[in-house]
This record gives sequence, structure tokens and C-alpha cells, in this order.
Amino acid sequence: MEILLIGEASGVHHNLKKGLLELGHDVEHKILYGSAQGRSNDGSFAPISKGIIGGIKRNISPLVTANSLKQYDVINFINTITAVHGQYTKYLDLPILNRKAKKLSYYALGCDELGLIRRSHLNFAYSPCSTCLSSGEMLGRDCENKLNPIYDKSIERAEKYLDVGASSMIDYDHVSDIFKDKPFSRIPLPIDTETINFNPAKKNKKITIAHSPTRRGFKGTDAVLKAMSILNNQRNDYEFIIIEGIPFKEYIKVMKNVDIVIDQVYGQSPGMNALEMLAAGKIVFTGATELGKSYFDFMQNFPGFDASPDPIRLANKLSEILDSQHMFAEWSEYGREYIEENHNCITVANQFVSLWS
Repeated sequence: MEILLIGEASGVHHNLKKGLLELGHDVEHKILYGSAQGRSNDGSFAPISKGIIGGIKRNISPLVTANSLKQYDVINFINTITAVHGQYTKYLDLPILNRKAKKLSYYALGCDELGLIRRSHLNFAYSPCSTCLSSGEMLGRDCENKLNPIYDKSIERAEKYLDVGASSMIDYDHVSDIFKDKPFSRIPLPIDTETINFNPAKKNKKITIAHSPTRRGFKGTDAVLKAMSILNNQRNDYEFIIIEGIPFKEYIKVMKNVDIVIDQVYGQSPGMNALEMLAAGKIVFTGATELGKSYFDFMQNFPGFDASPDPIRLANKLSEILDSQHMFAEWSEYGREYIEENHNCITVANQFVSLWS
């Protein structure tokens, strides 16, 4: 198949491209405007430029790029259903892209116009929305209101143009309602373990605990810091560091010597960073509630630990893990095996191919 992947989210499309290539498909991966977290891609839909002229370019360039594309069997979106995000031109590329592909596909895994967690049909005990909103780190105006004209328009466009859909975790399963009359699958996040070195957590030394928020409000950094303050009053056999604002390649180098990773506390499910750190052999705290683990059968054997947003519970669990260093080697090995078995990018790519077929 000829496939175009539009958008990027922590390496998802980068890894999916590799899996699809391994299966013998022709694949291109284009990002929207910004960086792809230091991962390779095949170009962007619009230049990154400022000012009035830059704004015009960001609105018009995606339409020009879309019109110049060749024909594809599938165009798949993540974190968006459009390459145009201008106030007046948003979604105007969809009729063009619809002519460029036999099928338009959408993979729900981020807070875009369709996947916004606040619209979940489930009553989560907690979500990252309140702390994300209060932190001012919102991705766009659409986050401000649970239902608004932008959402209505996006639903209308999705129902008209999108042919198939998939979701990566229970946090975004409400998107399945949009595809109730179309093919829809639950497909786990793709991880490329060949690019992740195995540097397992080690015992008999001062343990290093790291928290690496891309967005502090979304990841729940305030709760993590409160938990670490509590833990600091109980023991001193560890070092705690926060890693943020550095390129992905530098991040990987720093994480080499980390033993325990606290990813996020308000999620129901593990995201890309948590899964990649499991593949690297780290002890991982992330979203892993019983509800979240129910989304895939294999998640009943998830090797990470649920990171509670309650600072006392999180501190107590961290202390318990620090007292279990004799299990680190076993947990690290199992974490790697779990990712290779359930999130291998080739296996995941094959699930997409089945959906698109």
C-alpha cells in the first residue's frame, strides 16, 4: 500500500512508519508545523514563521502542499484531522486529501479536536484536564470548552471525510462513538525497541528517580513534587531529578542512568514515554488504573505501577519500591519483554494494515 502519515506525537508516526516499511509498504510521514521531537520525517505541511506574513503562510501552505501530494491508499492522522489550523482555513484541506486517498484514517491518542479527554463518555475518577487548564498549557482554544462550535464542526467533518478509526487507550475511547457505523479498532501504541538501549534499574546504590514532564499541568508535576517532599522526610537513599526542555536525543542520554521514572499521575493508561522507559529497563510509574488496563487483555500483565495523584499514596508506593531493589532486575527484564511482545512497531503496523484492509 501507499501510505501517508500526517502529524506526530512522541514518536508514534515515526515508529509506525518503520513498522509499515518492514511489512513492505511505501510510507511517507509529514509533520504539521513544529518539530517531531528530534525524530526524522519527510517534511512539513507549513513553514514555521512568525508575524502576519508567517500566519498567512501557515494557513495557506498546507493547502498548497496537500494539492501537490501524489495518490495514496491511506492517509492517517494523529493529533488532528487536518493539516490546516487557521481560524478561517481549518479543514479546507480535507476535500483535497479526500481526493488524494482511497481512505482517510484517524488514530486517537491526543487532546485534539476529536480526542479531547474532557469529552470522554466515561466518568474517570480523575483526568489531567483540570490541572492542564489551570496551568495555562492548553494546546488550543478548543480545550477551554467541553462542547463548542469547533467541536461541532470537527464532528461534522470527521463523519463526512474519515473512513476508519482506531484508539490507543481508554482515555480516548469516546472517539469510537464517531465511528459507530465505520470500521474502528483498539490498537496499542507502537514502540521501536531496536532504537532503545537496555539500561536496567540497578540495586545496591543510591537510586535515581526522574520525572520528565512535557507539560507540567498535564503530567501532574505538582502532585509528584508533593509526593517527593513526603518521601524526602522518610528516607534519603535516592536522588530525585526533573528533566524537561531538552532535545529527545539528550533526554535519552540523561535517562540512561535513571532507575525509576515517574511519568504521569492523572492518566488512566501509559503513554509513549512510559512504554519507552519500560523498554529501556526502568521501573515506571504512570497511568495504569484498573479501568485503563481493561482496554487491552494483555494489559492485565502490565509491568509498571500506577502513579496515584494522591501524594501520600504515591510517596508510600515509591518507598515500597525502594525497599524492593532485589526485584529490579526481574522487573526490568519483564518490562522489556512486555513491550517487545505487545507494542512492537511491526506488530502494531500489521494491525493498522488489517484495519485499513
